[in-house]
Amino acid sequence: TLADGWCRVKDTSRALDILRQMVESGIAPTKATYNIILKGFFRSGQLQHAWDFFLQMKKRGSNDENCKPDVVSYTTVLHELGVAGQLDKARKVFDEMSREGCKPSTATYNALIQVTCKKGNVEDAVAVFDDMIRKGYVPNVVTYTVLIRGLCHARKIDRAMKLLDRMKREGCEPDVQIHNVLIRYSFEEGEIEKSLDLFDTMSKGEECLRNQDTYNIIISAMFVRKRAADMAVAARMVVEMVDRGYL
Repeated sequence: TLADGWCRVKDTSRALDILRQMVESGIAPTKATYNIILKGFFRSGQLQHAWDFFLQMKKRGSNDENCKPDVVSYTTVLHELGVAGQLDKARKVFDEMSREGCKPSTATYNALIQVTCKKGNVEDAVAVFDDMIRKGYVPNVVTYTVLIRGLCHARKIDRAMKLLDRMKREGCEPDVQIHNVLIRYSFEEGEIEKSLDLFDTMSKGEECLRNQDTYNIIISAMFVRKRAADMAVAARMVVEMVDRGYL
């Protein structure tokens, strides 16, 4: 839509003009249109304007269902508030949506876990994850990725590894991004053999193929200790990268 186009170039005033023209022409804006403009305010860094627009959506939503915030609206707001460091406010928005009859989605929980890991305490993020499970939601690869990354960043590698095992047991296949995060942080913690074991497991299944970042992490780590055996591993990695077309 035109509104989306203006939002993408961060010209929210033009997007609002489109919205006004639609209303004046008797064309009812859809919920998607309102969500596009809401996200546009956040994208352009207009946090207060975004919040005010969200409040207007809630106010007008009592009379116009198309304007009433939905799960996409709430997820956008709580995520962007969290990214901006307003974690308490983001949590209040999350708590409010259920009271307003708007059921959170897995994406909503993922957003809350992600911002809690980045701007808050990873233990609080784990609590959100546990609450998600308790309420019957099924975590997806994004859920596990953001929480494993958060645990690794907090130097809780063993717990991140246990979460990886749980993920596999639940039938959710870890992707290359999760493996790369675990390999990188394990190396940083001096767990060289654990990292190499993770690297080896990736070659056993076609679901998770190594990418260029995987090889770069291994090669960089091998040059830290500079042992003869490590140099041999690094050389083997370079050969594999050439064979796979990465070099």
